[in-house]
Amino acid sequence: MRVRVALLVAVAFLVAACSPDEAGDTSTSTAETSTTSTHATTTTSTTLAPTTTTSTAATTTTTLAATTTTVASTTTTAADLEVELSDEGIQAGPDWLPFGHDDDDLVAKLSAILGPPAFDSGWLDSQTDGWQQFGVCPDPNVRGVSWDVGGADGSLLTLFTDADSDFWTGGVQHFFAFSHGGSSDPGNPTTTEGIGIGSSLGDLKAAYDPAKLVIEEAWFDPAQGAWSYDAQDWTGLWGFATGQTDAHAVTSINGGRGCGE
Repeated sequence: MRVRVALLVAVAFLVAACSPDEAGDTSTSTAETSTTSTHATTTTSTTLAPTTTTSTAATTTTTLAATTTTVASTTTTAADLEVELSDEGIQAGPDWLPFGHDDDDLVAKLSAILGPPAFDSGWLDSQTDGWQQFGVCPDPNVRGVSWDVGGADGSLLTLFTDADSDFWTGGVQHFFAFSHGGSSDPGNPTTTEGIGIGSSLGDLKAAYDPAKLVIEEAWFDPAQGAWSYDAQDWTGLWGFATGQTDAHAVTSINGGRGCGE
């Protein structure tokens, strides 16, 4: 008995003397590890060198060549202006003077080109002094103003009336006819179609509508010619020629109604 007790004591002693792991203890002791991490702080100092940029703009000097433009001065004189005759009136340079135009204004416009009139009858009784100078003109009064053109033997006569006409009622003084005759000097007026004293009847036919052109014997001489273009009671062109063939020459140009014999 004493032997068994002694053995148990010895075993107990041995068990107590063994390490806990060896004794199979399941208790785990975790050692806490404290880790201190020290971050090194790095300070980077960057010093920028001051940069000075100098921009030099190239200076461009442009020299413009001076251009002098000389405009030829154009002066229009009376000699440069033309007087043209038509079946409805007179073109005096830039001014259109139709039948029915005021007498004083027409005289002024023509005088600016042709110079002062060579003759001005003033207003005359158509049946007395007027009849003696211009033939049978409309009643009651007539005025005639003429210019020497194209030399001493050339003339342009304008006639005015205060009679009742296709252009104005009675009592108004106005332009109603013209008569041009004389030489074939280049200074003579022409028609708007270029027909002047000395132009041939062939030229006349080429310039105007043949359907409105009549060429026949002159009433005062069968050997002479008479021509008319679009003749109306108060308007139209008409005149005389050296004959009736294309080769014969125009000797006069009249417009409007005119005065009879």
